[in-house]
Amino acid sequence: MVMVIDTLAETAISNLLGAVTSLLKEKVDLIRNAKDDLRKLNRKLERLQKDLKATDCKPFFSTERDRDLEIELKDIFYDAQDIIEEYQNIVYLSKREKDSMTSLNKVRKPWITLCSCFKEHVSASYQLGNEIKKINQRLDEIENDSKMVDLLNTTPKESGGGGPIGDEHNNPPETTHHISTAQPPIGRANDKEKVKELLFDGSTENSVLGRRGVSIVSIVGQGGIGKSTLAKMVFKEAEEQFGKHRWWVCVSDKPNRTGLLQKILKEVCKESERELEGITSLSDLCTQLQSELSKSRFLLVLDDVWELGWWTGEIENTLMGGAKASKILITSRNVEVSQGIGAKMHKLPEMTFEESWRLFLDVALKEESELVSHNLKGIGERIVAKCGGLPLVIQTVGSLMRTKRMTKAVWESIEKSEIWEWKMPASSPSSEIYGSILPGLMLSYDGLSHDLKSCFTYCCIYPKDYEIEKGSLVKQWVANGLIVQKKGIDVEETANKYIDDLINRCLFEETEYKEIKLHDILHDLASYIGGKEYTHAFATGHTRHLSLLGVYDAEAAMNYNALGAANKVRTLLTEYLSLLELTNFKWLRMLSLISCQMDELPNSIGCLSLLKCLDLFRSQVRRLPKSIGKLCNLQTLDLSFSQIEELPEEMGELCNLRYLGLKGTACLEFIAEGLGKLTNLRTLHKFLVCDDKGDTRGCSIGELKDLKKLRGELLIEGLGGERVKVIDAKKAQLKEKHELNDVELKFKVGEDDKVDSASEHKNLLEALEPPHGIERLGIYDYEGDRPAWFLDTTNYVELQTLRLERCPLLATVVGIQSLEKLEVRACPTLCELPSMPFLKSLEVNGCNGLKTLANMPALQSLEVDKCGSLEEIAEMPALRSLWVYGCNMLKTLANMPALESSE
Repeated sequence: MVMVIDTLAETAISNLLGAVTSLLKEKVDLIRNAKDDLRKLNRKLERLQKDLKATDCKPFFSTERDRDLEIELKDIFYDAQDIIEEYQNIVYLSKREKDSMTSLNKVRKPWITLCSCFKEHVSASYQLGNEIKKINQRLDEIENDSKMVDLLNTTPKESGGGGPIGDEHNNPPETTHHISTAQPPIGRANDKEKVKELLFDGSTENSVLGRRGVSIVSIVGQGGIGKSTLAKMVFKEAEEQFGKHRWWVCVSDKPNRTGLLQKILKEVCKESERELEGITSLSDLCTQLQSELSKSRFLLVLDDVWELGWWTGEIENTLMGGAKASKILITSRNVEVSQGIGAKMHKLPEMTFEESWRLFLDVALKEESELVSHNLKGIGERIVAKCGGLPLVIQTVGSLMRTKRMTKAVWESIEKSEIWEWKMPASSPSSEIYGSILPGLMLSYDGLSHDLKSCFTYCCIYPKDYEIEKGSLVKQWVANGLIVQKKGIDVEETANKYIDDLINRCLFEETEYKEIKLHDILHDLASYIGGKEYTHAFATGHTRHLSLLGVYDAEAAMNYNALGAANKVRTLLTEYLSLLELTNFKWLRMLSLISCQMDELPNSIGCLSLLKCLDLFRSQVRRLPKSIGKLCNLQTLDLSFSQIEELPEEMGELCNLRYLGLKGTACLEFIAEGLGKLTNLRTLHKFLVCDDKGDTRGCSIGELKDLKKLRGELLIEGLGGERVKVIDAKKAQLKEKHELNDVELKFKVGEDDKVDSASEHKNLLEALEPPHGIERLGIYDYEGDRPAWFLDTTNYVELQTLRLERCPLLATVVGIQSLEKLEVRACPTLCELPSMPFLKSLEVNGCNGLKTLANMPALQSLEVDKCGSLEEIAEMPALRSLWVYGCNMLKTLANMPALESSE
């Protein structure tokens, strides 16, 4: 079969066509040559898109020559989109500057402003025309290429729409079903016991390896057979023997020796990772690691070991010199690796057909009788036989079949799909890297929607075995235009549904901490489809997405890429950088500088006019440059858990900002006036009411008024010290922000602040009535009496968590029926806590006015501290955990029949 355009190219065409159409519809005065060339490009793209939709698109049947042509096409599409979006940005900034200058020169020579902006506009329009003309010429050359002619003459798809792999349900069943490692997967219980016997066999201590202190066991088998899953089961059950001294490290192919040692050391010293900064030499790493490994016996899992070039010498001596009775468990596809490292080997067999069939039915959520009644059992059995006894393939194919209609035609289309016959050409340069890709996984990928294919492929930008934070991935997908905007639904919501769908299809694995990762073979599949567009460490002229995550000496790699090769990159993921030069990255849409060590971003950040997401999570950045205001396309700015101290007034120019992450920003002391302009904001973790700073006005509570799209959590600080007037608090219209579900109000007063009266606090809290649909509420340092709205049981029917801290005049808490968690600290006049039927967790600290605790029928955890007047705790029939400290007057402690622990 000839080459056909893959999903990434289809996405590129669609995004470019959208940009061209948008520009042609805008009321922008383009000079004639630019408008003509844009219309010509628009016609070409519409024709190409129509022709490609009529062909049977499968990137994995492409030859290497065909893939080169495809890369060339995508380069054109991306270049054209960059040019058009840059022009639109110039026009927008020019208009903004014109409006700003006009307002300053209403009388004084406004014609100077108009002439300056007109000149810039004409120049940009002329340049756009020339660049689009070049794009059209490049497309003409490709369209006349004989290979492209063959492509567009490819047999059209059948009109049924189901394609070669059958039809999906219009609404596939929603489920969170996926294979868990908590219980042994079907057919692997015996293998688990055999590996444990090898690990804990006392005779090992008398072997040569045992006398050195450490013994090695290996699990060997082909890709997708379940080696890592089995190792995770053993790893979990070894907690009793090794406690916290259990570590998991993914090795993968051809690791850098120093980089691998750093990886192991970071895992071993997780709780003191900061202390490892600066240890970079091989000898120092070995010394530090050996010191740690000699302290106590350990279990170290080295997952996915391909070869042993890194083992001999320093690393072997370091790992084998650990504490006596320590164990190393490796997983590998190669018997030679196990033999070369001197390990006791368990060779993992394929699943039997009976085991495979049971697993398939389990994942597909089918009963055998159901298949029999639809005459599908025989077809299903033949599909399972094609999976070769490999759990990974059975799971992904089973997940695919879960979405298919139970008709003979649909199931036969899966059974007879030509994808089952696919093999990587031996002559292909990709065969050495991606030779482990299995046809059944290709089949599952092919069953995805267009959007899901693009999102799945994007994940190859991460290193193998990398645990991906869901929220971060959502931002990256959105920044790169991979999520289709649906009417009435935010793109973030759609992206989260995509993640759930890929988990349900067993293409993503959800980790213990709700992050996601790709199986190494699925990573190979995504990398194969992503091709030259995605690279690690060093960019090429075709790279659009570049990752330096996990790269040894990322600083040097960054410097190399900044010199030229990465000038077309759209995504750049880094961590721990201390220097940054961005002038060569003008087309970036996504820039991740997690944990970067810079105090301030360079002014060159303003050159990234198309940037949509800037991730500074856990960074050392304290200030943002004024040039941040030029990023008018920015949608996400994440400063969570960073050292940021202030936000400049130029923040108000970020008109497209949807997400401003300020969670955990303990150093943030000043936000300049202007946040109220950000009317597209959905997420704003913290709003800081500020006094003016010199000539710069501080942020006022009234700026919340126009932020009508806020959702999720919102912390408002700086309410004390007479900063906020009641009339301004009313303007904030907090009550009307119905999408918020978590609100915290802090009235803390600084050393130099004026002191508010109790009546002022009460009136202020009256004006800041939270929306009635919130689930969590916190009030801190409030010195007024209970306001009229306070926890009205008829309004706050969804409230689940309530926190009250340092509220000296608060005497009672209304009995909220829906409340599940209540924390009350330093409220000395609190004298009553009524019974709450659904309350599960209660913490009371420093409430000396409280004398009795009423019966809480559902309460499971109770902690009482420093309540000197407490005399009685009523019966709590469901209570499991009870902790009482500093309650010297306590006389009556009723029966607690379910109690498991107390102090």
